Amino acid sequence: MTRLDCTVTGCMYNKEKCCCKDNIQVEGDHAKHSRDTCCSSFREQKEGMSNCVNYPTKDTDVACKATDCTFNENCHCQAKHIGIAGGNACECQETECATFRCKCD
Repeated sequence: MTRLDCTVTGCMYNKEKCCCKDNIQVEGDHAKHSRDTCCSSFREQKEGMSNCVNYPTKDTDVACKATDCTFNENCHCQAKHIGIAGGNACECQETECATFRCKCD
């Protein structure tokens, strides 16, 4: 499991800058920079909605399609700690894996 910090406060799974979902999917098939990735598990927080988990967790399973990332092993993130960034994103393309490091660097 990966320790996950998330600043995407506009996501319905975000609570106290942690993810209430026990697993996420990071996209970025051809990513060379963190801005080329996104959290496809993002769901916009809309008025009247609440997440179904009361307690956020820091440990999350991260499936990852950014195969050029140094932390990617068999489409799973092996980093001990990652950050998902995106502030008040309204869609998943406005998020990114801030921990992404390209193997090409």
